[in-house]
Amino acid sequence: MKVIDPKYHIEGEKIIKTSNGEEVPDDEPMILFRARDNLAVDMLKTYLQISIEAGCTDHQILGVTERISEFERFAYENPERMKQPGCTRGK
Repeated sequence: MKVIDPKYHIEGEKIIKTSNGEEVPDDEPMILFRARDNLAVDMLKTYLQISIEAGCTDHQILGVTERISEFERFAYENPERMKQPGCTRGK
Protein backbone atom coordinates (compact mmCIF):
# COMPACT_ATOMS: atom_id res chain seq x y z
CA MET A 1 0.00 0.00 0.00
CA LYS A 2 1.37 3.42 -1.01
CA VAL A 3 0.52 6.15 1.50
CA ILE A 4 -0.06 9.64 0.08
CA ASP A 5 -0.57 11.32 3.46
CA PRO A 6 -2.36 10.27 6.66
CA LYS A 7 -5.74 10.82 4.99
CA TYR A 8 -5.25 8.95 1.70
CA HIS A 9 -3.52 5.90 0.29
CA ILE A 10 -3.40 3.98 -2.98
CA GLU A 11 -4.77 0.48 -3.45
CA GLY A 12 -4.03 -0.83 -6.93
CA GLU A 13 -5.06 2.05 -9.17
CA LYS A 14 -7.53 3.62 -6.71
CA ILE A 15 -7.03 6.43 -4.19
CA ILE A 16 -8.74 5.58 -0.91
CA LYS A 17 -9.67 7.76 2.09
CA THR A 18 -7.89 5.82 4.81
CA SER A 19 -10.27 6.66 7.67
CA ASN A 20 -13.36 5.15 6.07
CA GLY A 21 -12.23 3.19 3.00
CA GLU A 22 -14.11 5.50 0.63
CA GLU A 23 -12.76 5.50 -2.92
CA VAL A 24 -12.09 8.89 -4.50
CA PRO A 25 -14.19 8.96 -7.68
CA ASP A 26 -12.24 8.98 -10.95
CA ASP A 27 -14.11 12.11 -12.11
CA GLU A 28 -13.15 14.19 -9.04
CA PRO A 29 -10.26 16.56 -9.78
CA MET A 30 -7.28 16.28 -7.43
CA ILE A 31 -3.82 17.76 -7.09
CA LEU A 32 -0.68 16.42 -5.48
CA PHE A 33 1.97 18.72 -4.03
CA ARG A 34 5.40 17.21 -3.50
CA ALA A 35 7.83 18.24 -0.78
CA ARG A 36 10.47 19.06 -3.40
CA ASP A 37 8.28 21.91 -4.75
CA ASN A 38 9.87 25.21 -3.68
CA LEU A 39 6.43 26.79 -3.34
CA ALA A 40 4.67 24.02 -1.45
CA VAL A 41 5.47 25.17 2.10
CA ASP A 42 4.23 28.70 1.42
CA MET A 43 1.10 27.26 -0.20
CA LEU A 44 0.49 25.01 2.80
CA LYS A 45 0.97 27.91 5.22
CA THR A 46 -1.59 29.92 3.28
CA TYR A 47 -3.97 26.95 3.32
CA LEU A 48 -3.42 26.62 7.08
CA GLN A 49 -4.35 30.26 7.64
CA ILE A 50 -7.46 29.93 5.48
CA SER A 51 -8.40 26.74 7.36
CA ILE A 52 -8.07 28.50 10.71
CA GLU A 53 -10.15 31.46 9.51
CA ALA A 54 -12.82 29.10 8.17
CA GLY A 55 -13.12 27.40 11.55
CA CYS A 56 -11.86 23.98 10.47
CA THR A 57 -11.55 21.29 13.10
CA ASP A 58 -8.47 20.83 15.25
CA HIS A 59 -7.96 17.54 13.40
CA GLN A 60 -7.65 19.39 10.08
CA ILE A 61 -5.40 22.11 11.53
CA LEU A 62 -3.10 19.52 13.11
CA GLY A 63 -2.91 17.57 9.84
CA VAL A 64 -1.90 20.62 7.83
CA THR A 65 0.58 21.70 10.51
CA GLU A 66 2.18 18.25 10.43
CA ARG A 67 2.48 18.34 6.63
CA ILE A 68 4.18 21.74 6.87
CA SER A 69 6.70 20.35 9.35
CA GLU A 70 7.37 17.31 7.16
CA PHE A 71 7.81 19.46 4.03
CA GLU A 72 10.15 21.88 5.86
CA ARG A 73 12.21 18.98 7.21
CA PHE A 74 12.46 17.47 3.72
CA ALA A 75 13.64 20.80 2.25
CA TYR A 76 16.23 21.23 4.99
CA GLU A 77 17.57 17.68 4.65
CA ASN A 78 17.43 17.58 0.83
CA PRO A 79 18.28 21.01 -0.60
CA GLU A 80 19.67 19.41 -3.76
CA ARG A 81 16.26 17.88 -4.54
CA MET A 82 14.29 21.11 -4.30
CA LYS A 83 12.86 22.43 -7.59
CA GLN A 84 10.94 25.32 -9.00
CA PRO A 85 7.53 23.93 -10.02
CA GLY A 86 7.27 23.15 -13.71
CA CYS A 87 10.99 23.50 -14.41
CA THR A 88 11.31 19.95 -15.75
CA ARG A 89 8.15 20.30 -17.87
CA GLY A 90 7.12 16.80 -16.83
CA LYS A 91 10.39 15.11 -17.82
